[in-house]
Amino acid sequence: MKFTFHVSPSIKNNLSTQRIMKELTLGLLVVFAASVIYYGKSIGADAALHCILLLACSLITTLVCESIFAKIMKKDVKTFLKNSFGWVSAIILTLMVPVNMSCYAVIVATVFAIVIAKLLFGGFGQNIFNPAAVGRALILQAFTGVSVGLVTYATPTTTIASTYHWLPANASVLDAFLKTINGTNKGTFLDLALGNYPGSLGETFTILILIVGVVLAIRQIIDWRVPVVYLGTIFVLTAVVAAITGIDSYHGIPAVIWYPLLHILTGGVVFGAVFMLTDPVTSPTSASGRVVFAMGAAIITVLIRLKANLPEGCLYSILLMNMFTPWIESCFDGKQLELVKKSRIVCACLALIGLAISFYAASSIQKVEDVPATTAAVVETMEVTL
Repeated sequence: MKFTFHVSPSIKNNLSTQRIMKELTLGLLVVFAASVIYYGKSIGADAALHCILLLACSLITTLVCESIFAKIMKKDVKTFLKNSFGWVSAIILTLMVPVNMSCYAVIVATVFAIVIAKLLFGGFGQNIFNPAAVGRALILQAFTGVSVGLVTYATPTTTIASTYHWLPANASVLDAFLKTINGTNKGTFLDLALGNYPGSLGETFTILILIVGVVLAIRQIIDWRVPVVYLGTIFVLTAVVAAITGIDSYHGIPAVIWYPLLHILTGGVVFGAVFMLTDPVTSPTSASGRVVFAMGAAIITVLIRLKANLPEGCLYSILLMNMFTPWIESCFDGKQLELVKKSRIVCACLALIGLAISFYAASSIQKVEDVPATTAAVVETMEVTL
């Protein structure tokens, strides 16, 4: 009997699961600290304390759930907790919820994320879906109206999706939108880049998230291809939409530049690109697979934003692509050098699908060319208040 096999090269490095999760945790905590500082300054100490309370509720709930599971499975609790890394999911889930969210909702979502989306699949390394994303999806479906009243105006993502259909057509309309993003009547593109607006805690300080992502990529904690391909695909697809719809430039900046930046800087796509799509458990392991995974998520994100009833597409794009991960793995299993041509064909097909969606969205969305009456009223109210 003849056996045919190939020996893969063995490469030694100092990366370990413990080190990856440790540095990922530090990166998440840096973003969380920035969020606490922002809400403490913009709203008050109560908001900053509420952020910390939300994180504490999620962490304690995770600890309790995983300890009970370890006892049921007759495993050493300390060892199980150390190797389960449940705190990472807890921090990510907390950063995905708005400061207005109640502790009760976060506790229920954490139980759902840890028990249903993770432990019932066998624990860390065996779950199909990103646990934090599952928990956030539960909040969106069951606790959307739950609020503690810290912020009284809509988030930018909700406003631009419901009032502007994600397509402000000119500078005056965009300026009107920007004035409403943080309740000061002075919002700018810089505020979007800095994250100076109410939203999910992880939307705060977008530039900082990118810096943390670069550091994690340099240290090989995350694969740089995933955020670059994801954000790059969103940029290209939305630039195509801008070009087809013929929207105006913004104070000298061409529409094919400012409109894609608007999509990237609004909402949680940057946070999702750096901390969620790069999840080593629920994303493909091969480089080619990760590129396909990121492109698919970007296409779904743009499709949901422009054509669905949901204001934000990043969360559900991650969950949907998690479903395709096993298939992507099987498609790109083997010698990577031999799969280069196959990966190029798949990426080209995805690119064509993405362009087709952009053409479809651009031809069916009504661009907003005048400042909506509701926005004008909000701006006037802010002016009176200030």
